[in-house]
Amino acid sequence: MLEKEERILKQDAQEVNLNAETIREMKIYNAMRSGMALGKKRSKRRFYSYGAGAVLATAAAIVLIFFSIGLPAGGTDDSDPGGSVQAASTKSWNDFAAYRKQPLKNRLVAGILERNLVIPVRQSATNKGYRMDVDGAVTDGRKVYILFSVQNDTDTEVIPADTKIKFGDFEVPYPHRGAALEMAYDSNSRIQPGQSKDFIYSTNYPTSITYSKDVKFTLILTGTSGQALASSSNKYRTGLEVSFELDPDRFKDQEEHTQPVDRTFTVDGQKIKVRQVQYTPLSTYVDLEYDKANTKRIFSLLNPVLIATTGSQTDKLVYPGRITADNSEVYKDHSQVTLVFRYTKLNQPDSSTLKISGISALEPDRMKFVVDLNKQQVIEAPTNDFEIVTSKQEYNATEAEILLRRKVTNLFYYTDSQGAVQAEDIGAGLADKFTDANGQVHERTNRETALHNFSGTTISSDGTGIDEMSLFFGSQAADYPQPLTQSVERIWNPILETQSIELFSKK
Repeated sequence: MLEKEERILKQDAQEVNLNAETIREMKIYNAMRSGMALGKKRSKRRFYSYGAGAVLATAAAIVLIFFSIGLPAGGTDDSDPGGSVQAASTKSWNDFAAYRKQPLKNRLVAGILERNLVIPVRQSATNKGYRMDVDGAVTDGRKVYILFSVQNDTDTEVIPADTKIKFGDFEVPYPHRGAALEMAYDSNSRIQPGQSKDFIYSTNYPTSITYSKDVKFTLILTGTSGQALASSSNKYRTGLEVSFELDPDRFKDQEEHTQPVDRTFTVDGQKIKVRQVQYTPLSTYVDLEYDKANTKRIFSLLNPVLIATTGSQTDKLVYPGRITADNSEVYKDHSQVTLVFRYTKLNQPDSSTLKISGISALEPDRMKFVVDLNKQQVIEAPTNDFEIVTSKQEYNATEAEILLRRKVTNLFYYTDSQGAVQAEDIGAGLADKFTDANGQVHERTNRETALHNFSGTTISSDGTGIDEMSLFFGSQAADYPQPLTQSVERIWNPILETQSIELFSKK
């Protein structure tokens, strides 16, 4: 690894550790809004099945507070508070000065702002003493960023509770996978009376719809009292809605360049097709398609690197983010994925090469745990490196659950929606239902209390990690016919096989 990359990675790792320790509210909110939890019950099951320690238990409690305020996760009695009035913004304006004077947490947006790509919107919405000023927005037809502030002119503290976005006649459905609402530079999302705070909203543009310049963005605020947080009624909620124009084809004829590729490479017998590379002033997108005849489910590419060359200039793009069916509304199945690399000045390179170190993948018929709770046995597991943790009492585990731990190696990294480098997710994602020995399907239920000091994953500086998880099925599960079969939706299983493919060359 180059010295510069090592330095960046170490810096990002320190920031990741700091963020993990502070458990910032908006970070947790982002996880909820990006689809890591698809509903009240599912979110709770996922948290505890991963093995939540003291820190994650705290995070889970905050997530549950957000879900309890009446978001349309499990249905609400009146989920669309109205009364918002739009007008031209009267907020003091100085070319995004409020965002420029502070170091933005989101490095990607900071870079976009530095290159003067954000278009002023300057429209406001008022309702019940609250005002939202949409200062600016930008899109390249793939990613959307909206910069806005909220002024609280009431005597009640509020927090953001929900967001909605509509492109033309298409409203992005709940749970808005891939969307994130974050503080621009603050660390507290609570807006005190008389206070104003700046936010950044981001999402993926739904490429399957007809492009439209018309955008309608809605923010819903809620009070922070116990009654407000426990209610789904509009009595405690206020909607702020702004409509404006945002051209998804703005860069198409100038700074955007799409290079069709249609090249296929093979890793561990699995075929991966590169459909195209798209260079925009915001990001560089590599669109992939996994062959549906593959014998393994591919979860991710390991350490993908895109090398663009023009003459004697070379730009090496590393640690891409991902757009998948799991984290976006863009794709409906797991056969397609987009790697999102950072912006490159070489937007029309002479040649481009994609290199990877392998894939994380597994055969579909192995994606399950088969366990006997009464015998405390794991009959089948997706991988062979899981160990049963027998000292359950110290973690506050029940007799009828099974604690598992495994050490993983060959960790790789990606860039999150804020532009920070993160370690690959090595946890196992469990389905919401399981099957007993008689074929009866049951829903997994929540633990009554969180586990003690039994956290999901820990990452070491040497590129290894520990994944700890609980197979908890519910207080009555031990009485069901054994064994029980629990499906796995995703798991870390690296297959090292270096590949390099020239995507195109003008030579």
